[in-house]
Amino acid sequence: MAAVSTAVARTPVARTPTAALAGQRRSVAARALPQTSTRGGPVELASAVARLDAHVARVGGADLYAATEDATAAVDVMVRSKNIGGTLEECLARSDGVWEVCVMPHMLRLSAPLGITFRPVRYSLKDGKIRSDVRFRLPGGVVRGWLSSSGSVKATARSDHDGAAIDLVFDRFWIDLDDGDAPKDFVDCVSAVDKAVDAVGKAGFLPSFAFFPVHFFDAKSGTCVFEFPPLRSNIAAKRVGDVEETLKF
Repeated sequence: MAAVSTAVARTPVARTPTAALAGQRRSVAARALPQTSTRGGPVELASAVARLDAHVARVGGADLYAATEDATAAVDVMVRSKNIGGTLEECLARSDGVWEVCVMPHMLRLSAPLGITFRPVRYSLKDGKIRSDVRFRLPGGVVRGWLSSSGSVKATARSDHDGAAIDLVFDRFWIDLDDGDAPKDFVDCVSAVDKAVDAVGKAGFLPSFAFFPVHFFDAKSGTCVFEFPPLRSNIAAKRVGDVEETLKF
């Protein structure tokens, strides 16, 4: 019986013309159906932006250590959208201002277990120039201050990447061991230690650290999402204000 069953199972069944025609129609219909996009629609994207805004308001500002699963999921929706609201040049032209990071998975993952905090992570952009100021605090607060750098931002010159991407070229590095609200400027760094910090920063800034794909930008809500490729980490930042005239790059 088992042999008979096997033989029957392997015997091809002739399809009637009607069955074949029906199968052909189903195949054509399947090809005609719109493909489901992994990018999501405008309603889902608008909801993601609103959720991130609500999260930032709820935790009292941009704080990468306060990131929740929902905030990270909202950022993922923005990443999939690949929506920067125009050309990259238009995006850069509208990016002037002070931005602070609210979701930064790799920094959270690396620093939290060590008891080190980086808050805020701040970027100031103006006329193609960029300045980064990151307040740090070691366990117990024994050592704390600001890590700063400045340079330029422009559309990437790389040809091996599809999609929007920028090059951040930092050429000045300094540290301020005063934990005040306003970190010092590079022009105030005149000591031998300051020069050593600058030299170490320049030596450690590798070309791979300069390339950042931009996955989402919305000037109206002040939201930007870009990627740090070495760690495949998507970073979300919110615009928190204008660059002060006294800020030196």
